[in-house]
Amino acid sequence: MSVKIMQRLRFTIVLTGVIGALFFMPEAEYARAFDFIGAAKDATAMGAAYMTNLSLHEMGHEVVADAVGAKSQKISFFTRKDGKFFAGLATFNSIPKESKLPYALGGERMEGFVFDYALQSYRDDPTAFNKALVFFSGMDFLANTLVATFIFPDHAMCDQNIIRTETGCSKELMLSMAIAKTFLNAYRLMNEDANFTTMIEVDKSTAIFEVRFEF
Repeated sequence: MSVKIMQRLRFTIVLTGVIGALFFMPEAEYARAFDFIGAAKDATAMGAAYMTNLSLHEMGHEVVADAVGAKSQKISFFTRKDGKFFAGLATFNSIPKESKLPYALGGERMEGFVFDYALQSYRDDPTAFNKALVFFSGMDFLANTLVATFIFPDHAMCDQNIIRTETGCSKELMLSMAIAKTFLNAYRLMNEDANFTTMIEVDKSTAIFEVRFEF
């Protein structure tokens, strides 16, 4: 691994830690709520939140696959493909070429709905499950981008690699977008009066990232 890549990796790890801190320690009342030392006692709830988020992410791909006419789509968990381990993996035998981008973003589109639900549920009832679901759904795009950028940069089945191939955007731009989206999620967590939501909209051939403001 080159020195330049190592420097980027160290920077990204530090930045990810800062963003994670925004989720766990935004204000005094939130810092107390996001006490993961205490929450670790409820590991079952946290594991359930992780699997819920992972399952819904992969289901997002399945929804788009059905809509665009993909053939033989399949969802797998904790599996290996081409020598790589994946916690969750959605695959297909064939898909219309123009639908590859919306398919790749189907999981992140679903994450938008999951985060909105988790955030409201956390505010209504800050259980260990709801806290963990806010974290997993809020960090999902950034976590997957880090994996695709530094661990599987050439793997054709990684969502972010498909997105880069279909749009021509660079790894740096993809990472910047993921960081920006995660900061917006963290801001919404810290500010109950935040009057915007982030959403990814897709159809059979296009995908759009939106920031919606409520007036």
